[in-house]
Amino acid sequence: MLEINVLNTLLYSVGLIILFYAFFCIVAKRLLYPDWKKLIYTVLLFSFIGAIGEDFVNTLYHTAFGAPLWQYHLYPAHNGNISYFFPLVWGTLGFYTYWRSVIFLHNAHMNTLKSGLLLGIEAIFIELIVNVPYSMLFGDYIFYYLPANLGPFSHFSCLQVIPFYMLVGLATANMIEQQEQMQYRHFRTTIFFYIMSMVTFVYL
Repeated sequence: MLEINVLNTLLYSVGLIILFYAFFCIVAKRLLYPDWKKLIYTVLLFSFIGAIGEDFVNTLYHTAFGAPLWQYHLYPAHNGNISYFFPLVWGTLGFYTYWRSVIFLHNAHMNTLKSGLLLGIEAIFIELIVNVPYSMLFGDYIFYYLPANLGPFSHFSCLQVIPFYMLVGLATANMIEQQEQMQYRHFRTTIFFYIMSMVTFVYL
């Protein structure tokens, strides 16, 4: 098993990004070049909404059912609701979502409802892609789901998470569409706001 440390975690995250990029290049049968503004915005937007949303949703779930829905094992923060390495999960999801829209949807504008439903359907598979190899390499979970309703993949993900990802899909699709309509006019200011908000919320 690999040692869980900052360097190995970063390498794992970079490896996931490379694999996703390679997959989409293979599907497209060419080397892909991103719209950097949209890619950076999408990655940071998912990280921003994901980190804040996780803390809110898991706290609400704990209050309603007496136990959290998940617990982060990788550098946990906020009582295990989120991780100090949250960009590993949410940034990777944003990276995947960007290229999926380019390759499979050809940058077509889906309405926000369909975008939310699509991300909700994909959520479990993305979590398994992120969490299962990590467990095999490091002998632990990035995040551990308490419900056991996915058979052999229980605790790597769960069915209860689908509505949360649908809401994330709705929010991100709407905000990305608004940015595109404004042609990323306030790109630097928006990115600075997201970064400062995440740093303040997660680390301070």
